[in-house]
Amino acid sequence: MAGREDVLDLALAFAGRALTEGEEAVLSLLCETAWDRWAGQLRDGVTVEDCGQVMAVAAAWTALSAVAGALEQSQPVPVSFTAGDLRVDRGSGGMDACARSLDRQAEALMAPFVRDEAFAFWEVEG
Repeated sequence: MAGREDVLDLALAFAGRALTEGEEAVLSLLCETAWDRWAGQLRDGVTVEDCGQVMAVAAAWTALSAVAGALEQSQPVPVSFTAGDLRVDRGSGGMDACARSLDRQAEALMAPFVRDEAFAFWEVEG
């Protein structure tokens, strides 16, 4: 069963390229934070062991999402440019879309194990 110690290895495997020592150190911290985040959201009665390898994968994807989001912010890309009759517009793709996709996938993996905090019932006076 994959655990906290496996999250960084999974994230590195998914990263798709070799990371510098500094990048790996940051990714390691993000992996630990993601693991703690998911562990803190487990429903009552659900343990880390109940999640099996799912939690390690979700934590890896959550950490990679944070990296992808940071890369999008640190590497601005022109919104559009024109060269003669050719116009190029940047769509809603790139690293930001990758980050959102990783977050959604991690949330879908962990959905059976975590508290549903997306719903709130408010009393309305009539």
